[in-house]
Amino acid sequence: MTTAMLVSGVLQNLGIAAIAALFYDIVLRSCPTPSVRHTLVALVFAAGAVGSMTLPVEVAPGIIFDLRNAFVILAMSFGGWLAVGATTLAAFAYRLWLGGAGALPGGVGILMCAAAGIVFALHFKRRRTGLFAFAVLGVFCAASLVSMFLLPFETAVAILMKVGPVMLVMNILGTMIVGGIVDRQKRQFERENTLTREASTDSLTRLANRRAFDMRGPDLMEAASQRGDACALMLIDIDHFKQINDAHGHDVGDKVLQHLAVLVRSNVRKTDLVARYGGEEIALVLPSHDAKRAFGLGERLRKAVAGTPYRHEGTLEINLSVSIGLYASDGVEDVEPFATAFKRADMALYRAKEAGRNRVEIALAA
Repeated sequence: MTTAMLVSGVLQNLGIAAIAALFYDIVLRSCPTPSVRHTLVALVFAAGAVGSMTLPVEVAPGIIFDLRNAFVILAMSFGGWLAVGATTLAAFAYRLWLGGAGALPGGVGILMCAAAGIVFALHFKRRRTGLFAFAVLGVFCAASLVSMFLLPFETAVAILMKVGPVMLVMNILGTMIVGGIVDRQKRQFERENTLTREASTDSLTRLANRRAFDMRGPDLMEAASQRGDACALMLIDIDHFKQINDAHGHDVGDKVLQHLAVLVRSNVRKTDLVARYGGEEIALVLPSHDAKRAFGLGERLRKAVAGTPYRHEGTLEINLSVSIGLYASDGVEDVEPFATAFKRADMALYRAKEAGRNRVEIALAA
């Protein structure tokens, strides 16, 4: 076995890494839920480790070299506990199944890399990683070569003297390249995710913004209609908000809006759409809420706001109230268009204001 053959084998393994990175990117972008994403990422890393062992370089009879340990040592950083567990188990089992004189040292090396990867991931949690960090991780990956001394001492020394330096360099470079490729895919996904989230989020209240409400609201109501399910649309408006701004300033007014956003968000489900629609107005789409349930939620929100004054810096207390307009459909087949439903809720809000504020008014589907 020559150095050229070892390098050639590593290059073939990098092809496996590139394919794994492609599937990693597909998983990040296409999985609808975190649980499914974590499961599939674990499978990608496990498949990468096993796939690497299908293109090994035999450095001595029964002793192979590949980039499985790069996948094992990186699994925790990019896939969490499930990924490192699945990758370690798959790599360990497959190496033992391949057999040969290097089966036991190879298995121990896999376990060493898994442990190093866990320590690395926990240490760099919430920190930015880069090629230098992956180089350090590659050094730990290369350190697993000490497992070769589970072979007869003379055999281990002979192998390491012959190809040890090249294997060490290839371990470091392999970990850096695999880590760099996957890390780039992850950062690109996170960057796009952040831009998408910011484009649909109100910067002050951290609720959905009007654009997101106008895009998602009709889909939610249409989905409820197709299921024959009830759905409600709610508009909440702070009473005398202009007076709060005039008396205390817009900074305090902004804090009042944030206060209201927290109260509303804490009283509804995560699946409900809650948006700052404009000014001091919050709009909600509430799937599975018929007229009775929606009115009950409106009353609960109204009382929560009235019973929770906003306290500014411990010196100023502002009593608040809200007026609420509701539109409710009880799951009839001919549900009115979203724009009509919104207009009905807006008219109900107007009636609540005209009737003295601090109340809930409801408009039923025609």
